[in-house]
Amino acid sequence: MILDLGQIALALRSELYNPREIVEFSKLADASNNVSHIFFPDIPNAQESIELCSLCFAGTKRIIIGSGVLRLLEHDPRIFSRRVATVQWISGNRFVLGIGTGSPGINAGQTIQKMFSVLEETRKFFPSKFNNEPLSFPDVLVASLKSGVAIKSIGLVDGLILNFCSPEYSHELISKVTEAGGHMKKTVCYVKIFYSEKNSIAERLLAEEFVKYDRLPQYHTMFERNKVAEAIASIREDLSKESIVIPEGLKKISLANPSPAELSNLIEKFRKSGVNLPCVYPYFSSDENVEFKKAILKEITNLP
Repeated sequence: MILDLGQIALALRSELYNPREIVEFSKLADASNNVSHIFFPDIPNAQESIELCSLCFAGTKRIIIGSGVLRLLEHDPRIFSRRVATVQWISGNRFVLGIGTGSPGINAGQTIQKMFSVLEETRKFFPSKFNNEPLSFPDVLVASLKSGVAIKSIGLVDGLILNFCSPEYSHELISKVTEAGGHMKKTVCYVKIFYSEKNSIAERLLAEEFVKYDRLPQYHTMFERNKVAEAIASIREDLSKESIVIPEGLKKISLANPSPAELSNLIEKFRKSGVNLPCVYPYFSSDENVEFKKAILKEITNLP
C-alpha cells in the first residue's frame, strides 16, 4: 500500500477503553480519510493484541489494523502462524504484524537473532490459502529504539516502529538505516499525547510516563541522546507537588491537551524527520469520562 503523506496511524491502548469503545473508535478511524492504520499495543498481563485486531476487523472495511508490538519470543511459530493466517483471512489481508523482543536480556544481539529466527519459522508454516482464498503474509514492522536493531532488520522486515522519541532522534535513526543501504516501506513513530478534562491531570500523566520510561535503561539512554534526561529528572522531583511545569524540551516528544493545530504541528515535524506514518497514541486516566474520550478521538481522526 502506498501511503498518503497526510495520513496518520492511531494507537489504542486497551487498558483505557472497554470493548464497546474499542469497536466504536475503530469505526471512527475507518470512516476517516486521515487515518490509515490502527495499532493495538500488546500489554503484558492484559488484553492480547491479535484478538483485539480480530474484534475490530469485523466492524471495519478498509483500515489496516495490527499488533504494536507483540513480543514474538513468547510464541510458538507453528501455532502463531495459524493465528496470523486466521486474522489475515478474517480481515481480507488487512493485518500488519508489529513485533519486538520484549526485554533484550543480557545478550541483546542474541535475543534479536532469536526473534528473527521465530519470524522466519512463522513465515515457513504460514498457509497460502484458507478455504481456497489466497492469503499473503502480513507486512512486518519491528520495534527499534537503537539504530543497531534497525540495521539488523534490513531485508527481514517491511518497516520500523519507534516510540517516545523526538523527530531529531527519528531522523538520525532513519538516516543510519539509509546509509547502511536499507529502505523501509513504513516507519511508524508512536507520538504519545495525554488528555484530560483537567489540564493539571493531563500534565501529570505526561510527567509520570516520562519518569516511568526513564527507569528503563534502553529508554534512559535514548532520552540522554534526545537531551531531555535532565528535564525528566526535574519533573521527577515535581511529582510530589500539586502542580507540574512541563519543560519545553519534552514538548518536542509529547504534549498534554494540545489543540488540533499544536498536534498537527508536532506530527508534521515527525513527517519531515522521515517518519512516513506518525502514530497518535492518546492516553487518558482510567476514570476519564467516556464522552470526553469520544470527542478527543473524533478530533484526532479529523485532524487538518
